[in-house]
Formats: sequence, C-alpha cells, structure tokens
Amino acid sequence: MNPTEIKHALATLGGGANKTLGQHFLVDKNVLQKIVDAASIKDGDHVIEIGPGLGVLTEELIRRGADVTAIEQDMRFVTYLMTTLVTMKLEVVAGDAAENDWDELLRGTPWKFVSNLPYSITSLAIRKALWTPRPPEIVVVLIQREVAERAIAKDGKTSLLSLMVALASSSSRIVTRVARGAFFPPPKVESAVLEIVPMSIVDREKKWGIAPEKIMEVAKKGFAHPRKLLASNLGIDARVLSDIGLNPKARSEDLSPDEWAALTKKLI
Repeated sequence: MNPTEIKHALATLGGGANKTLGQHFLVDKNVLQKIVDAASIKDGDHVIEIGPGLGVLTEELIRRGADVTAIEQDMRFVTYLMTTLVTMKLEVVAGDAAENDWDELLRGTPWKFVSNLPYSITSLAIRKALWTPRPPEIVVVLIQREVAERAIAKDGKTSLLSLMVALASSSSRIVTRVARGAFFPPPKVESAVLEIVPMSIVDREKKWGIAPEKIMEVAKKGFAHPRKLLASNLGIDARVLSDIGLNPKARSEDLSPDEWAALTKKLI
C-alpha cells in the first residue's frame, strides 16, 4: 500500500495512526521483500506476527505460503483484516501480544517470528519469542535501528538486551537499515531489519554450561546501575572478578557473554 491508500483506509476506519501503539505502516516494497526473504518463508510455515495493522506484511507472508497468526491490539485493524484477508491461512487474535500465551496459540507447531514491531514492545517481544519453551526457527523483525544495533552489541559493549539475544541464539545480524521514508507516517528515527537464529533450549545449556536463565538473573543485578562498577552492583568483593581473570573495576557492559557465564558459575 502507498501513503494515499493508507490514508484512505485509515479514514474509512475512522481515524489516523495510533501514536500510543506506535503505528507506522511500511510502504517500501523492497524492504518488505527483504524481511520475507530473510525469514525464508515457504509453503506451510507457521508465522506469528505482532501488530499487522493494515496487513501489508501479512499479505506477503500468506502469498509466500505461510499460515499467519496475527496478534492485533487495535480493534479497527482486527475487523479490517478479517474482512479484507479472508483466508484459512490467517488467524487474527485480538489483544495485547505482551499478555497473550504464544505457546498456546502455536499448538506445538514449529514457527517463525516475523513482524514490523511497534517500537514500544520491541524488547519485550524479542524476549518473549526467544525465551518461550519452544523458540522459533528464526526471528526477523523491523525495529528501531538503535535498538537493533544494541541487540547485536555493534559498539562492542554488552547490554542486557544483547546478552539476552546472545545467550539464546546461534547468530544475529542486521539485514538492512531502513530510512524513515519507508513508513507512513514516518517515524522520528531510522529503523533496521534484525535477524536472529535461536538455539534450542537444550543447546543453550550445552553451550554455556549453565542454564541461561541463571546468567540473566545475575546480569539483571549487574546492570541495575550501569554507571557503577559491576562488583558494587552485585555486592561482591572485586577479587571475585580477579579470580576468573576479569578486571576488578569492570562495568557490566565490559563483560562478554562467555564472561557473564563464567561469573555466574563462580557465584552460584
């Protein structure tokens, strides 16, 4: 859909984009194709999509053969999708994706997570996808560029988000940067397509030698006050860090995922 078509559709539905829900509709067809290509969508794939809106991405996923479970909070679009995309390949779920039980919606089937995510739910949605009991085969999401870069620790500094992604995945990368003009209405910031390939729950524990959830429990304490020294945040003697080869004056962002795993093993 182009901006004129989106304006017309929104007017028909009785309003504009909902800023509270972070609605920005993708109008760049090249970006749309890159998202679906990165997810390697094929016939029979089961996809969960959050915030389908007017169904631009939804329609392309279905065209490629996917069965889509679309979770939409705005009731205008729930009605719109159910009347314009009438197909057995689409299940529209009305509600807040943060509160829905995704595992129940999946019914035990393999799945992929592909979405143009509302900025306000980005971190929560990625965490929910990666840390569900049955992780997806792949995650491909269109999100704020700054958040995407933080998720892959582009600046070399670990964040709570990049640690969460690293502990749960075999790889992550930015597929492409996306200009503001690729959306209507345009957001105030650039976006990016982020691809994550999750590991199975079993493989995660094998790789890190400890349940990643335990590492995250320690890391949440470590990142509680990012400007403080790690030892101070954790309430431990700095010599504990020295004992495993870490800088006693390190901050949380200085530790790699491997070092976070080593520190957690030392503390438990």
